Parts: sequence; structure tokens; C-alpha cells
Amino acid sequence: MLVKRLFAIPFLLLLFLILCFPIPVLAKDSSIQNPYYVFSWDEAGNVRITDLAKNEVLSSIQYQAEYGAIYNAMTPSLPKGANHITLDQSPPFQPGAAIELRSESFGGRMNAPLVHQAKVTAVRGNDVYFSPPTTKVIDRNIFMKRGSHWVRKWDDVKVEQLETGTGNTVIVTAHTPIAVVTTQYALHKNSPAIDITVKTTYKREAKVFREAFALQFKPNVTEVYRKNRKVDTQKFQASYWLDHQGAKFGQGKQAAFLYHAPNVSSLELNTMQKQLIVNLDHMNDHRYVQQTSTNQVGKVRHASEYRANDERTNSFSLVVGYQPKLMPRFMSQPSGFLATHVWTEHADEQTLQTNRAVYFGSEKITSSAQATGGFVKHRIPVTKSVFYSNPYFQPKSPVNVAIAQSPEFLQFLDDLNRNGNDIGLHTLYPYELRHYQKTTEDALQVMKDRFQSRTWIDHGYLKSSFAFNALDIQTANYLAHQWKKYGTSYFWHYSSEDIANPNNGLDLYQTRRGDSLRTPLYWSHPTVTGPFYSWSAASIPEDTLSLYREQNLQQLIQNRGVFINHTYLARFPSKKQGGKFVIRDAKGNWIIHPDFDRLLKRMDALRDQGKLHLTTVREIMDYWLALSQVRMEYAPNGTIVLHNDGKHKISGLSMAVKASEVYVNGMKPSQKKADGDLIFWFDLEPNAAAVIAANKVDSTALPK
Repeated sequence: MLVKRLFAIPFLLLLFLILCFPIPVLAKDSSIQNPYYVFSWDEAGNVRITDLAKNEVLSSIQYQAEYGAIYNAMTPSLPKGANHITLDQSPPFQPGAAIELRSESFGGRMNAPLVHQAKVTAVRGNDVYFSPPTTKVIDRNIFMKRGSHWVRKWDDVKVEQLETGTGNTVIVTAHTPIAVVTTQYALHKNSPAIDITVKTTYKREAKVFREAFALQFKPNVTEVYRKNRKVDTQKFQASYWLDHQGAKFGQGKQAAFLYHAPNVSSLELNTMQKQLIVNLDHMNDHRYVQQTSTNQVGKVRHASEYRANDERTNSFSLVVGYQPKLMPRFMSQPSGFLATHVWTEHADEQTLQTNRAVYFGSEKITSSAQATGGFVKHRIPVTKSVFYSNPYFQPKSPVNVAIAQSPEFLQFLDDLNRNGNDIGLHTLYPYELRHYQKTTEDALQVMKDRFQSRTWIDHGYLKSSFAFNALDIQTANYLAHQWKKYGTSYFWHYSSEDIANPNNGLDLYQTRRGDSLRTPLYWSHPTVTGPFYSWSAASIPEDTLSLYREQNLQQLIQNRGVFINHTYLARFPSKKQGGKFVIRDAKGNWIIHPDFDRLLKRMDALRDQGKLHLTTVREIMDYWLALSQVRMEYAPNGTIVLHNDGKHKISGLSMAVKASEVYVNGMKPSQKKADGDLIFWFDLEPNAAAVIAANKVDSTALPK
């Protein structure tokens, strides 16, 4: 009897392990059905989805990837008629090879690049000769991109099926020459959502130009959730860059949609082909050029740079066979506003007097409480950069005022901080000076403790800048460890201005030119820039301030746009009487220019009308990142449930929906109508849920 009992112990243990930790089994052609769809696959990893009547919804999912190398020019420009270029390395080009010289840097050139196509005539070391010669000047960070590997199918595939407590998971493990790609399709018993997780493990070094899944649908496109948070239901454009928004195909039970995909690089839609591209990694979604000498010569590092055994995980959800009663869409700005504008200021050549003029109305005003004009009077916050120290500062020639040398300036900044302005560094110094460890620590400590600073704006060609050497641990200019320690997170650098040109409108989305343009508002490079975020911006020199005419402001609002500018508000004017921001009054004192003050007053009015969100980089970046932590659940009764998986409260979370009224957790939130949408907003605490429904009863209970 004792022997039988001892034998039973390992048997029971084995049974327990099998029940609690099921072992994946190899799967051949098979399918799984739930109340919403039939998910089918074969042993080659091909996936197909139908509705319950076997009408095809998703025809296939195809993996696509491109890898290669980038060769950078060592000169800032090529003149018209040039027939050779010097690169940073010797390229493997052969005579007769087709090449393309490109500049995509600054002034919105990513979407309007300078390009010259030619054929190689000779290669001598790092010098490449080509024909025909250039027909125009090409300048700023010139480079050549050369593809080396294109992947359109798997080399080796294993498919497994795993039963879980909530349903089944189909695991497709596939090999390419570059990586192992493991895709998990989580299929839930009672949910229309298919949660897809993709882990890419690299076998070798690789520069990723693009890795993507192409989802091929059978039904036509029926809704497009555009990057500016509007929705198209007819007269579709041929193609869309969707940021992280989405699209819907088909109607009723033969329908599928993908919406809100913050954990991928971006989404694109080819409308006529009925194809949705899920970019797992796309080099133009995260811009970064490491400048070497000026802002015109650098190393283009947009492509992710992976080493052997590096991993990246992406995820998104596809909803099939389900029609929510409401389809709410996240707005780009909180609290029911229709558009966003951010003033950012670079600290070059400022004085305390010109600062007081542009913020308080006059250099004679020393307190925000007495402001007669300017940003403080009109309650418009600014992301304002400052120098921490200027050893060459002279009170008699007070240009490039800095915190360490001017107690009055520090008092002025304290006043701005109390009024909601976002104070950050424009590097530490206005000039190229060595950054000693203690000075850097002191500066970042002051900025954190005094101003809760999280923003940084690069300055000029200083080596301790985000775009130069501050991310390079091998140099004396390395600052990344200090930024991490003191919470500096949001960065402007030269590549921030690759996205948009203000001559095409005051809108970083640039929807006036169509939705196909790639226009990320912010990004974090997967491999090059660490945990830091870059934000997009566009330069507004004084002589282009006329772009802020009423028509452009109205178009910003109408198009639900976002505009972050780059200005020099308090720069000491080159002309004796002043410029477009500040001028001298009859007594010779600096005051805000009356025309500029009227513009601020007009923007103040648009904000008070609930149309234009006037904010800072810190506030809007916090909001955007908070939205990326919100998860959407689709309940059987047609309601939508938002889960705040982040650590912070989201104040004024704003959404748009096609409905006459909406309820959230049994309450009617703040709401208003705009251009056929109902805009509504509410607060969402961390780890809390919000049930969104068209009626009070449905919104009162979380789905089981």
C-alpha cells in the first residue's frame, strides 16, 4: 500500500502541472470559434478570419521588413553641378549602381525631401562619383540609404496552440535571416477583441528601415479614424498615415476595426487595396540625427540599431464581428478643446528687460500682478528655455542673461513658474564651455526643485546637447545619466523640425496637404536616445509672424490641429527701435509690440471660447503619454470601457463621438457639439475604469 501511495504522489503532481500550466501543442490547419468570429490558421502560420456565417473578414496577415545601411555626407552641402560626394565610410557601390542623395533635415523636409537620383561612375575610398550631376543645391545632413535585406515571407515556421483560462492563444514562431518573430494571437471566449503581441528577437546586428504586418481585409473601408481625431465615412483619401488611431472595414457582423494602438510604431491605410499596415518599427516615426560639427553635418540615425539577442515587443488589438453602440475617439487635447497651440522659446540673446516686456507688457513692470500686457496678462503659458550660467555676463551689456549671474532674473522665473509656465534649460551655457560634473548636478537640481523642470531645448552647436554628444557615454559631454537622475524627459533638437513647415499652415498634422504625410507629434527612439522623448515643432522667425493671421488660426481649430512653435520671444532686437515681439516706447523703454499683444489677446479669446488649448510642452506631453496608458475594452452590451493602466490621474480626458448624448459611469460628463461630433470630457483616476454608453443604465456597471 505504501508503494502505491508513493507512486501516486508524482502522478498527482504531474496532473496538477498539466492542468495549471498547459503545454503548447503543435497545430496544423485548425480554427477556433467564439460568438463573434472564426479564427483559422495553417501550419505555415497563415491566418484568416471570417464571421460566423463564414464570410471572409480578414484574408491574410503578411510580414514585411527592410534592413540596410546609411552613408552620411561629410560636407554640409552639394552645389548645383556637383558630381561627387565624400561619405563617412567607404560604400560597397559598383559603377552603374543607382543611388539617391537625400536631405530630410529641418524645415519639414521629411515630407518634402531634397532628392537627387544618379548612377555611380566610380568609388575611390570614401568618395563616390556619380552622373548626372546635381541640378540644385542639396544641403543639411545629406545621406544615402542602401537596402541590404528585404523580407516578404518566413523561412521557417512553427505554430502552437495553448489553452488558457480565458480562451486560446495561437503562437506563430517564424524565422527570417535577421530575426525570430514570435506572434501570439490571444483569442478570448467571450470577447470580439483579438489581442496580438509580437516579439522580435534579433539574430544579428541590423539597422531597421521598416518592419510591419500588412493586414489584408475583404470588406471595404467604412470608417477612418484620422490622426487629427476626425473620422472619414465617405470620400476617402487614397492613403492615410494614421499615427496610432485606426480604421474600420465592413459593417455589422462582417466587420473589423483596429483603434488606439499606442504600442506600435504607427498605422497606415491603403484604402483601395483594403490594407492596413501595422508598422512595428519605421525609421521615419522616430527622427534623430547625431550632429558632428554643425546642424548641417551629422550622422543620420533614424533607423533602429539592434544587436544580436536584442528584443522588441509590440502589441495591438483587432476587434472582429462586433458593432459598439458608440465609437468614441481620443482627442489630441484635454477638456473639450478642439485644437492645441504651444509657444516655446529659445533663450538666445535675451535680457531681463526684454523678458519683462514680452511677458508683463513693459520692462518697467517687475511683478506678474501688475502685468499690463504680454503672455502673463493674457494667461498664456510658455515652454521657456533659459541658460543656467553665463560666466561672461556683464550687467552693462546684459545679453544672454542667466540664472547663476542674475538674482533678478531668477526671481522673474519664479514668478513665471507660479503662473504655469514651463521652465527648462537651453543647455547650461550660451557658449561652448566644459560641463563639470558638479556644475551640471547643481543646474539640474535647481531646475527640478525650483521649476519641476522636465523639458530641454538644445542650443546651437554645443557638444553637451541632445543632438550632439550628450547621449554618447564615450565622450566628456555625456549627460544622459544626469537627465535620467533629475527627470529631464522631453527634448527639442534639430530633428524635431523635420516634420512640418509653417508655410503649409499652423498645424503639425499638415492635413491641408492630405493625410498621407507622416507627422508624428512626439516619439521615443527604440534604440538610440534612451528613455527620452522628442517633440515635433516648427520655427517661427519674427519676419514670419504674419503666419498668425486669423485665417490660419481658424484653420488650426477647424482641422483639430496641433501646433508647437519655436520662437525667440525675448531676443534683444537687432534694430534699435525693436522688432515684431518688443519695441521701444516714447521714453525708450522696452514694451511688447502692440500688434503682438493683440495676437495674444485674440488667442486668449479663442481659449476662453473653448476652441484653442493654450498649453506647454510639459503639460501636453504628460497628457499624450497618459493616453497611451489607457486600454479599451469592448463589452457584449455594446459599451466601451476605458482602463487607466497608468500611475497618474488624467484630468479632462477628452473624446469625440457621433452621438446626441453620452454617459460615463452613470453620469453625464461635460460635453458639447462640434462639426457633427459630440465632444465630452471627464477625469480618470489611476487604475480606474470608465464605462461609456449612450444611456445612463448601460454606463453604470462594469462588464463581467
